[in-house]
Amino acid sequence: STDLAEKMQAWSQANPKATLTEIEIAVDSELAKLRRTIVENIAQTREAVEQISHECPQCGSQMVKNGKKTRKLKAKEGQAIELERQQLRCLNCGMTLFPPG
Repeated sequence: STDLAEKMQAWSQANPKATLTEIEIAVDSELAKLRRTIVENIAQTREAVEQISHECPQCGSQMVKNGKKTRKLKAKEGQAIELERQQLRCLNCGMTLFPPG
């Protein structure tokens, strides 16, 4: 991303004596933030497009929307990712779940 390159160039100018290790740490930190933002955006967009129609895995009844809840997940690289996801609830047995996706 051009914004990231510009941000790192500004960091470089502000830290002219940074070692290679310090540069790598700064770049990795910014890439982790970018990765988190991209993953969150794609996951949120994907859920908005999906039609939710699920059967309860416990009793087989149709599940209904139960409001959106924020889920905190750990990404592959260890970053914390927050997703606002639609939770489902079974009117028959009361089980709640977040649909996969």
